[in-house]
Amino acid sequence: MTLLSFNLIKNKNKIFGFSSVLILLSLIGILYSTFNTSFKKPINLGMDFIGGNELRIERICEYECDKVSPDEVIENLSEFSNNKNLLNNIKLQIQNNNSLISIRSPYLTIEESNDLIANIDKILGPLNYESKNSRIIGPKLGKKLLTNCATSLLVSLVAISLYISIRFDKKYAFFALLALFHDLFIVFGFFSWLGVFLSIEVNSLFAVSLLTIAGYSVNDTVVIFDRIRENLKQSSDNYNQTIQISVNESIRRTLFTSITTLIPLLTLIIFGSYSLFWFSVSLSLGILIGSYSSILLAPSFLIKNKITELI
Repeated sequence: MTLLSFNLIKNKNKIFGFSSVLILLSLIGILYSTFNTSFKKPINLGMDFIGGNELRIERICEYECDKVSPDEVIENLSEFSNNKNLLNNIKLQIQNNNSLISIRSPYLTIEESNDLIANIDKILGPLNYESKNSRIIGPKLGKKLLTNCATSLLVSLVAISLYISIRFDKKYAFFALLALFHDLFIVFGFFSWLGVFLSIEVNSLFAVSLLTIAGYSVNDTVVIFDRIRENLKQSSDNYNQTIQISVNESIRRTLFTSITTLIPLLTLIIFGSYSLFWFSVSLSLGILIGSYSSILLAPSFLIKNKITELI
């Protein structure tokens, strides 16, 4: 009897119920994001994928810079610009004790970008033009990045499917892949809700996190399935009991590995830069969901019932 143990047979239906709730919430988030948001997509795509301008510039202040609301700035910009579509899509932040202006906008030409800065200078100036830092991604490049990320994710999933199919028999492979899609779908759905409520955008780092989660999840599931397969060959206990014993033998190793991985991610969330914040959140969530599915969900699929006996 291990120090950490779980009655998989008794709680199988609770595990399925919990996963069903998470999947349903994720699906609702994806559908809501697609049909009831301004961006009309399953998830709020960032500048990496749709193109746009990101610009940072500092204000020149004698002592402390006056506090100004971003909404007030955008409202004042309407006096200098007739481009209502641009103003409706600008995201402006004032940081570092009101001294740093950060602007996110749709793709702009150099002339349009200079006009925008000049208008902001009239409202918040004077500005330190030497501190100007800009990043531009054209719409075609953004679309190419999105296509490449989707392709790399698809190729990796196909490769994982082939590996699992060769490594195990069809029943093990099917359930391992089902657990993998469960993990990715929930993380995707979680970020759909973040886009709806907090306007959080996903970028190329989000695609990297999904690829990492896929590899991590499959690795944990393969380890537990290996233990189950070995014990089924050697054990004289009944089928379901052997699966439960195998999971309890592997649970410590999987949990300790997950905790060890989460520790540096938590430090990045707390102390890291904002550019890595949501990447770290995505990975942390994926590791938590992946550990849960590897330890509890995937082995629960193997517990004999009327469904699994037909596969």
